[in-house]
Amino acid sequence: FRGGVGGGADCILIPEIPVDFEVVYEHMKKRFISRVENSDVKAGTYTIVTAEGMKDAAGDIIVDENAGTDAFGHKKLAGAGKYVRKRLESIMKKDNDMTEFMKRNKLYVEGVYKLPEIREVTPGHLVRAGRSSSFDVNFGLEAGAAAVLLLAKGLGGNTVVRVRGTKVSYKATSEVIKQRHVDLDTVSLYETLGTCFGRKAENFKPEIVEKKGEIEREY
Repeated sequence: FRGGVGGGADCILIPEIPVDFEVVYEHMKKRFISRVENSDVKAGTYTIVTAEGMKDAAGDIIVDENAGTDAFGHKKLAGAGKYVRKRLESIMKKDNDMTEFMKRNKLYVEGVYKLPEIREVTPGHLVRAGRSSSFDVNFGLEAGAAAVLLLAKGLGGNTVVRVRGTKVSYKATSEVIKQRHVDLDTVSLYETLGTCFGRKAENFKPEIVEKKGEIEREY
């Protein structure tokens, strides 16, 4: 979710929201056509960030059956990008509007380039990690130093969660690694900003609250 937002994705597909591919396709079609037709070089892109473990409209987890199982016998979460590409290609092939769009913008080449190309890309770990921000560097140094202090005091099996002044806060690692779900209220905020999440956009209902006292900032 956060990676997709940070990367400026047009559409973000996450496990918490079963995907309606008709919604995704219509969002993609409208935005892609607009970008191309408003481009002086008749070019444009549409980016979808897909999480492994995403579900289809029926609520079934999408997996690549050829990926095998993990050490615990569970199906490996793989193949989401390939699945999304194939579903969107299938819908596009039935859409005469896309053929007309290609011809109207002089992009159509019989037998060669009839429809826009949909690609799947699986970034390597270095690309997914991205560049280090000042926040990453500051927190990394502080958390690393604090972790050594915890070990020196015999507090192994814990994770540093914050360092503020002389106060080092930690929590049991077994608790920290528990799965956390995306806040769907936050999703609706980004839907109002134009990002697609594979469903019909829901209204964001803000609660406006004035903050009293000192504001605690990360840095």
